[in-house]
Amino acid sequence: MVYLHPVLGLVTLGLLFYAASLGIRARGIRARGRARIRERLLARHAVLAPRVLALATATWVAGAVSTAYLRDDLRWAETTHFRLGAALVSVMVASLVTSRRALAGSENAREVHVWLGVAAILIAAAQAFTGLRITP
Repeated sequence: MVYLHPVLGLVTLGLLFYAASLGIRARGIRARGRARIRERLLARHAVLAPRVLALATATWVAGAVSTAYLRDDLRWAETTHFRLGAALVSVMVASLVTSRRALAGSENAREVHVWLGVAAILIAAAQAFTGLRITP
């Protein structure tokens, strides 16, 4: 049971990087002849990203619960790993909000969404690194 959180974390990390790659690849397509490819990438990103947010939230909660009840060697909510998890979920929620505003036509929200995505990737990488240090 103690390994549920690390396994979920790996799955979440992989899906987060994949969802981000869809958005990045779509953003890089500017040619008119490739508009359909861009639309497909954005559609896949739009479907996957909220699911990754839900999985990241569940993974964060599972980590907190496993620390509180299964790990005597760690104090609940005092690790950098926990704080990075909270930051990751927060940034991903903000990214979801900006994506909705971008779809409504806000160019500023579109730009902020991109930077929130970059922040999520960096935070997730840092969180994975700090998690390796405390893996049972």
